[in-house]
Amino acid sequence: MKTITDSKKGFTLIEIMIVVFVLGVIGALTIPAFSKYVKNARAATFCSDVRSLASAAQQYSLESGWWVEDTAPGEFPAELEGYFSRQKFKLETTLGGVWDFENWGLGDFTSAVGVQNTNFGDDVFQIVDDRIDDGDLTTGFFQKLGDSKFYYVIVD
Repeated sequence: MKTITDSKKGFTLIEIMIVVFVLGVIGALTIPAFSKYVKNARAATFCSDVRSLASAAQQYSLESGWWVEDTAPGEFPAELEGYFSRQKFKLETTLGGVWDFENWGLGDFTSAVGVQNTNFGDDVFQIVDDRIDDGDLTTGFFQKLGDSKFYYVIVD
């Protein structure tokens, strides 16, 4: 005579619910850490880019005796041809918005490069300021000069 043996195939509803709960807890713990990592990475890339632009402008100034002209936001200054990539300048910055050069007028400086119309708030630009300046967005070489306008002063 044949006997039927009970075999357990698959998972019970309780086991699946426990796995989903554990994955939810892990996700809840890792997403904020990942978000902070992404903000820091974007801020570091922005720091590098703004320093490169400032360096290109300073090199132009040393060779020509004048500063890069004030341009409309997102417009590549003709003076930087050969000093900085036109294509990289035209791309949105890693913190959103567009690059801009300013001379005498927006702030108390001779020349500055910055970003306008950014997607990020002061908290991310505070990270930038901590990395390249004094940690205060109202003073120093990196400043907030208006709503979503952040500039690196090349020369006072």
